[in-house]
Amino acid sequence: NMNEKINVDLKSLKFIFERNKPYILPSIIIVACIALFLQFVIPQFKILSLAQEEARLASLKLQILKENLNVLTNTDEKSLDSRLKILNLALPLNKDFGGILNSIYYASQKTGVSLGSFSLQIGELADTKKSVDFPSISLTIPISANAPAVNSFVEVLSKTVPISEVTVIKIRNVASSIKLSFYYKPLGFSNLKEDMRINPISQKGLRIINRLSSFENIESFQQVPIATSSSQDINPF
Repeated sequence: NMNEKINVDLKSLKFIFERNKPYILPSIIIVACIALFLQFVIPQFKILSLAQEEARLASLKLQILKENLNVLTNTDEKSLDSRLKILNLALPLNKDFGGILNSIYYASQKTGVSLGSFSLQIGELADTKKSVDFPSISLTIPISANAPAVNSFVEVLSKTVPISEVTVIKIRNVASSIKLSFYYKPLGFSNLKEDMRINPISQKGLRIINRLSSFENIESFQQVPIATSSSQDINPF
């Protein structure tokens, strides 16, 4: 009957309990240890791993700062200022109208060509296919000269700062014209971080600066009075 069956089950459980009694407490301890391990030890491993990663990043940052300090310490300030001046003359930070006009007049005087009337087209952007980052000022200059004289004028202008690019040359007997673009580069907001690596000027960069230093600098010459030298017009609009 039912009572006898329950008694048998209880006896079986008691027998199993008595037989496995020595293992119950160790099993409970093991289970508790596993639970504690999962709840406390593993998260500590994660925290330790994060701490090690932060320490690695801090060490890397410190190494970069040491290298940056070494670069700055070994950089000659006068040499750096001189190179910066050369670059600023070649690629002004703003629309250097005076520099543009004086470069043109200098090339004209050196080659002996006569310039016609021209105007500056302020605000015109450079061809995006060539240089999306550099705005430019474009102008077309009539020249009363033949082909060799025009070539000489362009050659002198190509080695005069600020830097320019000849985009169109039209030669008709002694009445010619060229289209020029003078580039400049305004400074934007700096996104440099304190732990960003500072690299010294590359050899390629030094070669470019040395080449630019050999260009004619109109600041080294007596500037032509813009208002009285010719009939050129400046149209800022």
